[in-house]
Amino acid sequence: MVHQKQIFLYTRIHGIVAKPSAGGIVQMLVFGGKSWAAMEINTNTMELNSASNHTYEISDWIKAGHLVRAKDSWKVVLTTAHNCVLVMSLETGSCEQKVTGAEQCVLYAAALWGDSIGDLVVAAGTVFNTVLVWRLNTPSNVLWRLQGHEGVVFGVSFCRNGKALTSVSDDRSVRVWNLESGRIERVLYGHRARVWKCVAVNESASWLISCSEDGTCREWRDGDTVDVRPQSSKNVWTVDVRAGMVVSAGGDGSLWLWQAGTSRRIESVDELQPVQLPVCKPDQSSPALRPSENVRGFALVDAQTAVVITKSDHFMVHDLAQRTWREVDGPCGLQGYAMVAAEPVDGSLVAIGCRNGAVTLLRGTCTWAAARLHNASVRWLCVSRRVGSLYDIVSVDDSGDVVWSIVSENSWRVAARLQRASPGTRVSAAAVSSDGLWVALGSARGSLYIYSAQNIAFDEPPMLPVACVWPQAHGSYSVSTLLFDMSETGTVLHSGGRDGWRRTFCIGEPPVDAAAADIRRGNQIDASFYRISAASVTPGWVERLYKCCGRLLAVTFFCKRLALADMVSGSVLFSCIDAGGSRQWQLLFASSFLRFAFVNRNQLLTTQFDLQQLLNTGAQVLATGVSSIDLRCVQLLQSDQCSVVVVGGEDGYLRVVECKKNPQVLAAVKRHRSVIRCIQVLPPAFAGFENSRFVLTAGAGSEMRCWKLDTGAFDTPSKAVLVEWASALLSQDTDMRVMDICVARCHDSVAYVAAACSDASVALWRVDVARQQFFCVSRSAVAPTRCVLSIGSVQLSGGRAFVLAGTTDGSIYLWDLTDIATPVSATVGLDAQMKLLVPHVHQSGVNALCVQAQANGLVVASGGDDCSISITSINTESSPNPTAQLVCKKNLAHASAIQGLSFVDANRLCSVATDQRVALWKCDGLELLKMEVTQVADPSALNAHYNGKCCQGQVAVAGMGLQIFSF
Repeated sequence: MVHQKQIFLYTRIHGIVAKPSAGGIVQMLVFGGKSWAAMEINTNTMELNSASNHTYEISDWIKAGHLVRAKDSWKVVLTTAHNCVLVMSLETGSCEQKVTGAEQCVLYAAALWGDSIGDLVVAAGTVFNTVLVWRLNTPSNVLWRLQGHEGVVFGVSFCRNGKALTSVSDDRSVRVWNLESGRIERVLYGHRARVWKCVAVNESASWLISCSEDGTCREWRDGDTVDVRPQSSKNVWTVDVRAGMVVSAGGDGSLWLWQAGTSRRIESVDELQPVQLPVCKPDQSSPALRPSENVRGFALVDAQTAVVITKSDHFMVHDLAQRTWREVDGPCGLQGYAMVAAEPVDGSLVAIGCRNGAVTLLRGTCTWAAARLHNASVRWLCVSRRVGSLYDIVSVDDSGDVVWSIVSENSWRVAARLQRASPGTRVSAAAVSSDGLWVALGSARGSLYIYSAQNIAFDEPPMLPVACVWPQAHGSYSVSTLLFDMSETGTVLHSGGRDGWRRTFCIGEPPVDAAAADIRRGNQIDASFYRISAASVTPGWVERLYKCCGRLLAVTFFCKRLALADMVSGSVLFSCIDAGGSRQWQLLFASSFLRFAFVNRNQLLTTQFDLQQLLNTGAQVLATGVSSIDLRCVQLLQSDQCSVVVVGGEDGYLRVVECKKNPQVLAAVKRHRSVIRCIQVLPPAFAGFENSRFVLTAGAGSEMRCWKLDTGAFDTPSKAVLVEWASALLSQDTDMRVMDICVARCHDSVAYVAAACSDASVALWRVDVARQQFFCVSRSAVAPTRCVLSIGSVQLSGGRAFVLAGTTDGSIYLWDLTDIATPVSATVGLDAQMKLLVPHVHQSGVNALCVQAQANGLVVASGGDDCSISITSINTESSPNPTAQLVCKKNLAHASAIQGLSFVDANRLCSVATDQRVALWKCDGLELLKMEVTQVADPSALNAHYNGKCCQGQVAVAGMGLQIFSF
């Protein structure tokens, strides 16, 4: 980011218009709500000209803005929500001309086109599903009344020459209109949700880019979708194009820059080169194929040659350039069966498995060698290349026997047979490290098996035992691909599975702070097998992983579509429809291009791409999004220099975000199966970890997890390491949700965590950081029909500890933990009823609750669905029954339900509500000190922190986005 400036205090920016001027100056118009501002940007220094910075207000909502030259000055033209156009002076902000359209109606969208005031054309999208087109100099005459949409018009855009107009609507369609005839030219459907904007790349509007609520940008050519770019899980709000470069802005705050026309999306097999098998006539003898012949297996052996094995044992060679067939002498015993596997990068070695257990090797189109490696049919093969002409082959037969063999330039020998971990293990993936020291197998039940070849002798092929096992690394889903890579930390193994995830492991010595759950110790080897990371790649499954030009690529299958994706940027490099329906496919990476082929309906279909252009297809990410789904919880980790925020949300990801300037995601990990509803952070230097913090998360599915967060020096974080430290299932009922959690007490390396549950109970759990374990200490019932919504805790002098819970009926309950949360607490059952402390302090649910100690007890602040905030004083010295007194209550503290509360210090309280207002209150009498408007839509969580050293506080608000306030 070059420059950042806040233009409006309480208004969102809805539009930006830029026009080049002399001397490298760009004149800009920014508008949103009822506000607009004009400024100049010097493109030589990339700085704003403060002398030209103006902000003005008008009386109506601005739907479109435009800049035009009038003599020697710029004029600002604004279209408002009531079909009115205002011509404003840029220097003074005064209205020089007001023109009202002939039809009085409410607009949801508008656009302006023209280089002068007299030539301006207005396009107005109405709430009545119509687009009105009229000229500024003849407002009484509507040029065109464009009808056809079946929903509210959300966006309109002119093409460059003003002869065509695009409109998008609530009906999920994109429509292109000819403004010379007033007729509709195209109606385009493809987006799965509402469409927000569509812009034309060329002047004829035959090439379009649209963005939608479904989180994608679509590229259209001549009425057909040629590319779909997923950017956000929900909403890409706007898109613009200049000279073929497209910039798109997502609802998660992401900003992408990409080149239009670089799509490699294949929508029909008609776009591919078909290779039909030659069918003989009765008087022909060669090639002697029957009309009912079909393909049993194929392989690309070089950039222009494919070998095909048919059902009736014909071994055919096809020249892709000349499109000619020839039959050659192939391996024997293939009739009715052939298992074919090619070297996954360049196809330089092909292995063919036969029914009799033999494996035949091809170099090019010639049979190079054959050997009977198995006593049963070969059911699975894997070929990989180490370096030069050295290859590894892993083959598996019907009985489950696994053979690892090595092929060099002049020889082929069996290196070892691999021991099966269990009789029922079915191998689904294999890989050999480039140094030949490690072999990895993946099973159809999601497990990984590591074998060590460090000390084997090749005189007599040994039976290699399993050195290390990672059960259900991909859950119960099959491991579909494995790929070894070398790094400074050790030998890295990437795995992909039918669960749609890519996981990364390492063989070597794990870091000292690695979680026990992420480490598997090997048998009879010094090294360990530990997990580095995991990431969801696709809602379908990961079929294969490649390393090309130093980049990790993945082939995925989803909804009958095969896609090649870059694992670093997440961009889809190319995709092909109907390619996922067949397991016979191959990618071949030549020096300058990529060849793709697959079998569909008994024909070989193929195409090729320029390799460098393909690798450059991905988008350049100018800004990353914090989260594209609603954030449900937030916690500040404060230091003197910067703010680190931990957030969790609907997508199940735990994210660490640095918020000093622009939000930057430092780490993102998903272990929760569903939404993360609550977060708590243990005190600094807990359990003796000086540069780490422990984070507790909980939410849907009865899950609670402990994480170890290491950002190195918190004052200048550049990246964060987030490791799952421990986990627990709070109930066997996975429908039970954890609504909120709080830390009741900390002692040495043990923390006591109270969890508010949707089954009307509060559970107390002990987190032992040293042992990396959770223990259930106690459960306390509330009321049998009351769901607990919020929870808070406080520890008083003398060792007394209390937990308070807010319920759906507006009441507050209290639980005395003094005798339970002790360092020697043992696991006990449901042992106590929480005391009803303050009945119906709110008319409905207590959504937020925070607690702090005071002189003779504690004070509780609560916020509810009734829009009110209350402060209650609790006298804990009146043992054994504490008494409560309502100190003050602010009815209608906000205009909607309170969603978050947090004490800033002993005298101040901060709140946020659905009305998008953040308020700072004085605790004494709930006097309003300050109120701000948050740009976060649907705020659902708030956390405040005050730094006494620098006398500065910060408030983090999370919802559909994240925002930090300072005070």
